[in-house]
Amino acid sequence: MTPNQSESFSKESEVPATMRAVVIREHGGPEKLSIENVPPPVPNQGEVLIKVEATALNHLDVFVREGLKGPGVHPIHLPHVSGVDIVGRIVKYGKDKPMHRELPEIGDRVVINPAIGCNECRWCRMGEPSMCPNYTILGEHSWGGLAEYVAAPARNIMKVPDHISSELAAAVPVAYTTAWRGVMTVAGVKPSDRVLVVGASGGLGSAQVEIAKAAGATVIGIASTEEKRRKVIEKGADEVFDSTGDWQADVMKWTDGRGVSIVFDSVGAPTMRRSLNTLEMNGKLVLSGATGGDNPDLSIREIYQWHRKILGAPLGNWEDFLQVTELVWKGKLKPSIHSVYPLDEIAEAQIALEKRRHFGKIVIKVSPN
Repeated sequence: MTPNQSESFSKESEVPATMRAVVIREHGGPEKLSIENVPPPVPNQGEVLIKVEATALNHLDVFVREGLKGPGVHPIHLPHVSGVDIVGRIVKYGKDKPMHRELPEIGDRVVINPAIGCNECRWCRMGEPSMCPNYTILGEHSWGGLAEYVAAPARNIMKVPDHISSELAAAVPVAYTTAWRGVMTVAGVKPSDRVLVVGASGGLGSAQVEIAKAAGATVIGIASTEEKRRKVIEKGADEVFDSTGDWQADVMKWTDGRGVSIVFDSVGAPTMRRSLNTLEMNGKLVLSGATGGDNPDLSIREIYQWHRKILGAPLGNWEDFLQVTELVWKGKLKPSIHSVYPLDEIAEAQIALEKRRHFGKIVIKVSPN
């Protein structure tokens, strides 16, 4: 920030009595999203208050709005404000600013890693908050960034370089950290691997394509329209097949019947069995979501007879977050932003996400940069 910008922000940084927020008071469709004036959060000890500039959407926002239920899903306490991928400027720290590491200053623009652990259990001490028994996600279990202000743990923020826009930075935390977790940390993709990405046009899928290709692998994508397939090729894929056709047969033919080493599937129930059966002997199926449903029709024999492995790769840890942000800041990874909507058009933005009209990320402009 320039001195004039810093002075201006300081003058504007008094927290108002109310803020605009997208509030969910009952579960249902996009019509349940209500833009209201509500009190802003107050940062507790160890937290920071951020004035939000941009928040990218995820299917998690739709699940929260609908009231997703099932294994591993915590109940959503209403009223609620979702929004997981958050970028904004620091307004103030809660009581006793944490001293465990150098932290950004008031007025600095930061991005939030939304994965929150207890910071005390065995898994947290190993740097794995998503394995913590008390694991929560900012925007799912606590109020998130579809509001003018958000409170977050100070240890979860990272300064955003001046040359990176807030919209671009907001496209990173969930999609790219999860993609890095799956592709590099869990699957350990190598140049000799043949990789299949199901749902390659979404925020997560397009990131998986980009990272797997950067790791040197041969990459095949699955996408629904000609335009999306073209963009997946632009992301680096070697081939892309139509999701509305017999893509399992297409993949097997393209690989001369050998199949692929690794499949990344975040669609779930509608595609998982086909994903499994494109794998070669000893292949890996990596799951990072279930946007299409979480109760697939599977044959156990199709798993063990071919020595196949099914691996979970949810939102990554701080090291995963650090690796992808560094590569985005350096321009070596380039998140795709489909569109930017103002906060007032949140319902339209979520409809576009649900109907899968997008390639890459949909971002909400919460307040001016």
